[in-house]
Amino acid sequence: MRRWTILLMVMMLASTVHPASAAGSRVFNETGETVRDALLDFWNTNGGLSVFGLPISDQRSEQTLQGRFDLQHFERQRLELHSENQPPYSVLLGRLGDDLLSRQGRNWHNEPDTGNPLGGSCQHFDTTNRDVCGPFLQYWQTHGLNDGRLDSYGRSLALWGYPLTGVKNETNSSGDTVLTQWFERARFEYHPQNADPFKVLLGRLGAETYDPQHPNGGTTTYVSKTLSNGHTLQVPQGFDIQLLTEGLNRPRLMAVDGQGNVFVAEMGAGRVLVYHAGTQQIDWHAPLVFVQGLTNPHSILVVGDQVYIAAEDQVVRVAMNNFHFDGQPAPYTKLIDLPTGRDPLYGHQTRTLALGPDNKLYISIGSSCDLCVEDDPRRASVMRFNLDGSGGEVFASGLRNSVGIAFRPGTNELWGVDNGRNKLGDNIPPEELNHIVQGGNYGWPYCYGNRVPNPEFNDPAKCANTLPPAYTMDAHIAPLGMIFYDHTAFPPAYQDDALVAIHGSSERSAPEGYNVVRIRFKDGQPVGQEDLVRGWLVDGTWWGRPAGLVIDNSGGLIIADDDPGTHVGRLYRLVYTGSNGTTNSK
Repeated sequence: MRRWTILLMVMMLASTVHPASAAGSRVFNETGETVRDALLDFWNTNGGLSVFGLPISDQRSEQTLQGRFDLQHFERQRLELHSENQPPYSVLLGRLGDDLLSRQGRNWHNEPDTGNPLGGSCQHFDTTNRDVCGPFLQYWQTHGLNDGRLDSYGRSLALWGYPLTGVKNETNSSGDTVLTQWFERARFEYHPQNADPFKVLLGRLGAETYDPQHPNGGTTTYVSKTLSNGHTLQVPQGFDIQLLTEGLNRPRLMAVDGQGNVFVAEMGAGRVLVYHAGTQQIDWHAPLVFVQGLTNPHSILVVGDQVYIAAEDQVVRVAMNNFHFDGQPAPYTKLIDLPTGRDPLYGHQTRTLALGPDNKLYISIGSSCDLCVEDDPRRASVMRFNLDGSGGEVFASGLRNSVGIAFRPGTNELWGVDNGRNKLGDNIPPEELNHIVQGGNYGWPYCYGNRVPNPEFNDPAKCANTLPPAYTMDAHIAPLGMIFYDHTAFPPAYQDDALVAIHGSSERSAPEGYNVVRIRFKDGQPVGQEDLVRGWLVDGTWWGRPAGLVIDNSGGLIIADDDPGTHVGRLYRLVYTGSNGTTNSK
């Protein structure tokens, strides 16, 4: 018998598995997750462990196929908060059975009738033209949503939904091959070797949907993918990556509009390219020049039918109706003057845009030097402007070079990665991920990391009221482009985690970085990281340098590699294709 079946039976028989930690919340020590308030009440009154299993995620805001909701993932289900509804429908269940069959490429409408291998009496459901029989029917009928306004049939239908498939042998994520039937919100499995009442168990749809690479825990398995240029990259199992194009002149940050057009800041050429979606697939070998004649364009932001571009010395705006995809660059209007001038070795030309939930423009502006007291307060800051360029103000300061900034989805929180100073050796200072708040001072040039004074100033008083990083990374690896993943194409475990392009070290005795990392968030805070794409660094020599990231309209991750040493910048696309975590029919 597989370990997950044994574990389930032990936990269901235990009476004090989950001690209450506070009123309205319960900590589940098995997974370290907390269930609170309405979700905890729903879990308790509608079957608890046997129906929903343990929580496997925090409660968070997440994008689903039906919209963005506050929700939490459990081993067997996803519970969604819908405050617009009256109880008990203020908590709704995800249609995980239907969703997971779709992810497996199975069209349940076309699956054949399988008869009645379980035996016993049956009930036919006209809506899906399926029968439920024997022990599965008994389980379906004797479990249901706790709603006294519904009859027995209505309560069962509310909890499980309609049957989608017939009954046949399938191998689940725990390795058991058992008779299985799928419902809209569940998968029933028949384990005849178990004692009653454990012969019918529920499949771990929540775990298999939430994190298919790790439905039973464990570490990430990476697979190698050979690109069309002969190089190899490694990605997590279930993902694929392809080289889209190469030969670009230092491509940096990117943007995608509502029609699927992909804009790329070609920093080394002083222009912005657009890859036209049109009515066909994008031709990645035939970009159009969208805007030209800019000084070090670095970042692009699409707001409705307006495109904002941050160059080293200015922010400009382009109206899309002035660009006709006919080979002629569009005219632009200057909105904002930005500070220029820098130390040629360690000063920063990068300017990065983000749109806030307040519908204002946020711009990160790098320092003019490695370590100095700036004369211009706009340097080493994040500034905020109205969309017409007016009302400029310093939003946060002491940020040496926050190349990547982004708002965490579903919140008002601005986050940014900051590149630390040089000349302190291989291992300090750490690179930072900061929660950037209005009026916050993050320490540069007087301190680094957790308020550590820089030796050139050695003034702890200057650091006392600065804000420490929320998360740190290894020194000198140069985190550049950063986004939060906010699409349904990747597994839900990736939702709202930060993805960061690590450009790679130039100040370490042994090179490090040259990858794309995923920084995991839990309860709104970064808690750890793992590689998402790696392989640009091979035996101490790099052949590419990740710089920019953007999510396309189908949920793929486009990666820009600016490869400044050879001026053969590239674009790649990472997609999720499937996993070993789902069931297989036998």
